[in-house]
Amino acid sequence: MSALLSSAPLLLRRRGALADILPVIAFAAATAITATVLGGAAAFVGRMPAGDIPLEGEESIMGFLVFCAISASVLLVPSAIGLGGSAARLSLARRERDLATMRLVGGTSGQVGSVAVLDVAAQALLGGVVGVGAHLAVTPALTLLDFGIRAFSTADLLMPWWAYPLLLAAMVLLASGSAAVSLTGVVLSPLGVARDSRVVRMSVIRVVLWAGLIILFLIFMQIGPTLTGQAGQSGLALGIMVVFIAAIVAGINIAGPFIVWISALLVARIAPVPALLVGARRLAADPKAGWRAVSGITFALVIAGFLTVAALLGEGTNPEEQMMMTAMNTGGLLTLGIAATLAAVSTGVTQTARVIDQAPKLRAQHIAGAQVRQLHRARIAEIAIPVLLSSIIATGTALLVISAVFGGTPGNAAGAVQYLASVLGAYALVITAVLVASPLVKRYARRPA
Repeated sequence: MSALLSSAPLLLRRRGALADILPVIAFAAATAITATVLGGAAAFVGRMPAGDIPLEGEESIMGFLVFCAISASVLLVPSAIGLGGSAARLSLARRERDLATMRLVGGTSGQVGSVAVLDVAAQALLGGVVGVGAHLAVTPALTLLDFGIRAFSTADLLMPWWAYPLLLAAMVLLASGSAAVSLTGVVLSPLGVARDSRVVRMSVIRVVLWAGLIILFLIFMQIGPTLTGQAGQSGLALGIMVVFIAAIVAGINIAGPFIVWISALLVARIAPVPALLVGARRLAADPKAGWRAVSGITFALVIAGFLTVAALLGEGTNPEEQMMMTAMNTGGLLTLGIAATLAAVSTGVTQTARVIDQAPKLRAQHIAGAQVRQLHRARIAEIAIPVLLSSIIATGTALLVISAVFGGTPGNAAGAVQYLASVLGAYALVITAVLVASPLVKRYARRPA
């Protein structure tokens, strides 16, 4: 055991500065976003009036604003936590061959697992500390936002001091758990890791579960208000509706990999050019990674759809309504900005990581005669398929929720233009991520043995 642990630093040799920093960036973004969102939600909850005294001014709308803040938290925090889990799997992927080597030189499953989990936990802790620092740095700027109510101070938007150690501990535990779950391939078959022989199994149950959530949501919107309160105004009805919406949005990440897998298989059969064929086959070989590259963008587009409707509701006819609309517009834009940041980090990190993962294959294909420009085209095809599916799924989900909640879809041309701008922004984000990682393709393809 002691010999194994002493050799672990040599076996877990660093793959390069870029490969090491990607998980840290993802952990930092996940921690910063989680702390910022929770601190903001707590600030609104702290403004809730106490007692049954008559309410006026901002106190009369604070209950609704708290509901909106909690709804945004329910949507954003799980996505940020999901980025942390992806970062843990990304970190472990950098170490697969080294961990398999440890098995082959005599390490037990428990010993290999301990070394791997500690390695991921250290990166999570470092990223978490950086994330808390980023959160503390950006919070003063958030006090300048106009929510139409009394301005928040920096102290209002910060979490209690004891919450930060808990957040760091939670991030480390999340990373450790994700790493432990991802160790199955190394623990069961070191030879399989060396040969990179993985069998992709996608079940239609993923889509069935997501469709079931949608059906239950539509049924609730028809009979729920009658069961829980007049015209659906009760807190119970609103709470259940928020849970359903959050579950549907989260369920996209369950159904997404299966949809990508089926689509990639179909495209591979009918691909008219080699680049599209290679890209589709890569995607079919790892649909989960392909979907992770666009999951953040899908979430941002769903938020953009909700924000489009909020912007079309008007400006209010009295001071209270005007305050509420100002708060909704500012909060919606802030939510979209956070979702876009999450998407940018997720897309950039995932795209760069995929190039690093494919380095041996890129070199082998280049030696076999593939030109670097052909490798670029195959990579573009690999990301174009999930991006197209992402925009379709996000638009359909947003329209479904909007029509169920508001009884129809807005026909305002301005809303359509605003949402189209969001879609184009998402595509620009993907193109930027692809361009940032493009130099790595040439570097790895021409790297000597």
